[in-house]
Amino acid sequence: MVIPVRQDTPYYHMIDEEDYEAFVWIKDNVGKGYSIAILYPWKATAFTAITGKNIYSRIHNYPTDRDKKANAFLDDGCTDTNFLRKNGVSIVYSQKECDNPDLVEVRENVYLLKKEGTP
Repeated sequence: MVIPVRQDTPYYHMIDEEDYEAFVWIKDNVGKGYSIAILYPWKATAFTAITGKNIYSRIHNYPTDRDKKANAFLDDGCTDTNFLRKNGVSIVYSQKECDNPDLVEVRENVYLLKKEGTP
């Protein structure tokens, strides 16, 4: 009885159709060698539930320093490859453009980190 009353509350709509379709695509097309993703932390719970992959950070109750680092990385155009490698991140999901030659866009908004030594 309570769920239908609150179903239209924006708080419960963390992802949109575009996010959902991308997450399903990742689940179906990105192999096990790519296991940790970075995306905006408020979308990360849905990402993990749909893809089965791990995430760098997600917002639990309030944004933490780790969440702020994720936001900064994405807001800065995903340019810091050392950040990705240091944290074991190999998938980037961002609706903003990623300007990093070490990332390959495999689908709109979905980037994979090139393996070290790969041109």
